[in-house]
Amino acid sequence: MIKNILFGSDGSPYGAVAGEYAFDLADRLDARLEAVHVVDSRRLEPMPMPHAAGCLTWMPPGIGDHLRTVLAERGKAILADIAAEGERRGIPVQTSLEFGVPPLVFEQIQARTELVVLGRRGEHAASGGDYSGSTMDRFIRRASRCCLVTPGKFAPVGKILVAVDGSVCASRALQDAAELANALRAPLVILTVSERESDLPDAATTAENAHSLVRAHDCAAAAMTAVGAPALRILETAASAGCDLVVLGMHGHGWIYDRLIGSVAAHVVSHAEIPVLLVR
Repeated sequence: MIKNILFGSDGSPYGAVAGEYAFDLADRLDARLEAVHVVDSRRLEPMPMPHAAGCLTWMPPGIGDHLRTVLAERGKAILADIAAEGERRGIPVQTSLEFGVPPLVFEQIQARTELVVLGRRGEHAASGGDYSGSTMDRFIRRASRCCLVTPGKFAPVGKILVAVDGSVCASRALQDAAELANALRAPLVILTVSERESDLPDAATTAENAHSLVRAHDCAAAAMTAVGAPALRILETAASAGCDLVVLGMHGHGWIYDRLIGSVAAHVVSHAEIPVLLVR
């Protein structure tokens, strides 16, 4: 079971929601909690300037050091507020200020935790656009740890949906979902999606086998099947069943996976109104 949780906070509303989920899970799982703020080193680089000979970079003397100090102080203030919130809740929080490119920093520090919690969008969410290319997206494409991607609003996890397809990765997701459901005392919904009506019997067998496995661990669970596009059926079933969390397995690294983190996972993560736990 998860006993170490790390979450990223950038001072944005989405970052605050990620913190709410991290605090709630740390409390309910009796887990160690760490908050990380990354000062984006790209903001300290010289600005490109147009020139007749091409594009040059330039930064006024001393501005880089000043900007680094300002951004570092802002990060310290964000972490201080988080530490104060932890003290108010009675949950100790270790805080860390890091410098670098955020997704690369999280990739480097993930070894010291079991679960990384990140908001689906960051401090520039108000500017619009898709989540692709964000810190969250770039990190989870290469993450070796489980990652919880949180939405724009917080709600305690009271019911969990896990999607299974008979693969090894989905089996790991099922195991983690069952352990989490037992720890949180939350019922589990097991969903298997068949893209064609003719494959529905195989999907039903997969769902039944998964249900037998988790019931052996005394997990309160129900098995369901659906026909259609997997990502859409996962989202629809989660909503209709009243689930507060979706658990998905992440498949191996291919060129499509590297670009899009897998079509099903990418769609669910970008459209879900509830958190999505991605399991390696």
